Amino acid sequence: MTLEIIAVGFGGLGLFLLGMWLITEGLRVAAAGSLEGLLARWTSSRARGLLVGTLLTAALQSSSAVTVATLGFVNTGLLRFERAVWVIFGSNLGTTLTAWLVAMIGFKFKVDILALPLIGVGAMLRVFAPTNRYRSLGMALAGFGILFLGIETLAGAFTNVAPSLPLEVGAYRWAVMLGSGIILTTLMQSSSAAIAVVLTALAGGLLGLTDAAAVVIGANVGTTSTALIATLGATANARRLALAHVLFNVFTAIVALLMLYPLLGAVQILVRGLALGSDLTTALAMFHTLFNLLGILLMWPLEPRMSRFLQTRFQRRQMASAALQYLDGNVAELPDAARVALGKELSRLLEQYSAAVGMVAREGRQGDSLPADRRQVLDGIGEFLIDVSRRELTGTQAEIIIQGWHIQHNLVNIEDALAVLHENQHKLRRFTDAARATELLGSWLVRLQDTLAKDWNAIDGGAEQGSFAAIAPAYETVKATLLQWAMAGELGRQALDQALQIISVSRRLMEQWYRALGHYQLLRGSTSPESRESFGPEEDGAVTAAATTLPRED
Repeated sequence: MTLEIIAVGFGGLGLFLLGMWLITEGLRVAAAGSLEGLLARWTSSRARGLLVGTLLTAALQSSSAVTVATLGFVNTGLLRFERAVWVIFGSNLGTTLTAWLVAMIGFKFKVDILALPLIGVGAMLRVFAPTNRYRSLGMALAGFGILFLGIETLAGAFTNVAPSLPLEVGAYRWAVMLGSGIILTTLMQSSSAAIAVVLTALAGGLLGLTDAAAVVIGANVGTTSTALIATLGATANARRLALAHVLFNVFTAIVALLMLYPLLGAVQILVRGLALGSDLTTALAMFHTLFNLLGILLMWPLEPRMSRFLQTRFQRRQMASAALQYLDGNVAELPDAARVALGKELSRLLEQYSAAVGMVAREGRQGDSLPADRRQVLDGIGEFLIDVSRRELTGTQAEIIIQGWHIQHNLVNIEDALAVLHENQHKLRRFTDAARATELLGSWLVRLQDTLAKDWNAIDGGAEQGSFAAIAPAYETVKATLLQWAMAGELGRQALDQALQIISVSRRLMEQWYRALGHYQLLRGSTSPESRESFGPEEDGAVTAAATTLPRED
C-alpha cells in the first residue's frame, strides 16, 4: 500500500512539473519577444524593475525563466545591473502566486470540473489553431489543467500517507525543515513545485503550519540554485547578479526565521481580516507573500550599497581578454538579445586588429599572449553561435546568426594571416640582401594598420566604412618596388619570394577585414545599400557585403 501511495505521489508531482513546464514554454512562445521587450524597456527605476519582475514571474509561473532572461539582458548591457537586481527581487514575489493558485483553487474546488475542460480546450487549440501563437496558448491552457490534476493527485497521496507516517525530527526540527525546502527546490529546479508539495503535505496533515513555513523559507533559498547553475561558464555580470539573488534570498530567509512567530501571528490577523477563510493552506500562501514583501522592504535602503559592492567582484574575469565578456548560455536563451551581445563581443575583437598589424610591422611579432586570447574568444563565439542556432529562430534572428558566422570565419582567417605575416617577417630578416625590403614592408604594414584603425573608427561612429581604393596605390607601389629591386640585382630570388608572400598575405588580411566590416554592418542593421557591393563568393559559397571590391591579385 505504501509503495502505491509513493507511486501516486510521484505521479502527482510529475503532473505538476509537466503542467508548470507547459505553462512557461507556452506563454513564453506566445509572448513572441514581449518578455525581452519588457525587460529592456520597462525597468527605468527600481520600482518598475520590481513590478516587471513580479508580473512576468506571475504570468509565466516561472521565476527561473525570468531569472535567466534577466541574466542575459544584463550581459548585453540592455539592462543595468542595479535595475536587474530589482527584477530578480520581483521574481521572488511573483512566484508566490503559485501558492495562492494552489491554496485558493487546488483545494477549494472540484478539480476535475476545472482541469479537464482546460486540458481539452488547450489540446484542441494546440492541434487546430492556425498560428503558432494560439497553438502555444493552447499548450499553456493544457498546462494549467495538468497542474491542477497534479495538485489533486499529490494531495490525495499525502492525505493517505499522513496517518501512517508520523514526522519526528527532534530538537533540530527547524533545521530539518529548512534543509528539506532547500533540497526539494534544488532537486526539482522549481520553488513553485516545492511549495506545491509543502501545501499538499500541509493540507493532508503531514506537516503543521510552523513546519510548513520553515520548509517554504528553505524553498526560497533553494531557488537560487537555478541562478547559480546558470552562471557556470557565464560572464562577470551574470555572476554578480546570481550572487545578488543568493544574498537577497539568504537575507530574507534569516529575517523570516528570526521573526517566524510574529509573522505567523500577522498572517492569522490578515487572513481573518480579509475573510480568506481559516484553512492552513491559505495561511501558508499569505506567509509566503508576507515574508517576501518584508525582505523587499528591508532591502530597499540596503540595495545600492550591495550593488556597489558586487560590481567590484569578478573584475579579473571581466578584464581577461581570453574570456567572453557578453556571451554565455543565458544570452543564447534570448535570440532577440543575441544581436546586441554578439555585436558587442565582435566589436571588442575588431578594434584590436589594427594594433595587431602594428605589432607585426614594428616588432615582427603579434604580441605575447593576445593572439592566443583572441583565438579562444573566437572559439567561444563559434560555440555560442552553435548554441543559438539550435533554438527556434525567426527569419530575422536566423539572418543575424548567419552574419555572426561570417564575421567569426573572417576573423579566424585574419588570425591565420597574422600568423603567416609573423613567420615570414622573421624568415625575410635572415637574408642579408633583404634589409631595404624589410624596411619597405614594415612601412607598408604601418600604413595598413592606420587604414584599419580609420576604418574601424568610422564604422564604430556610424559613418561609412573606408575602402581598399584608398590604399591600393601604396600596395601597388610596394609590389612594383620589390620587383624593380629584384630586376636590378639588389634583392635575391628567395628574399623576393618571401617579400611577395608578405605583401600577398597582407592583401588577403585586408580582404577579410572588409568582409568582416560588411557583415558587421549588416548585423547591426546599419548598412546602407551603397555600401553592400559584393566581394563575390566566400569560401563557404555565400555572397557577402562589403564596401568595395578589391583589385584582382596578379
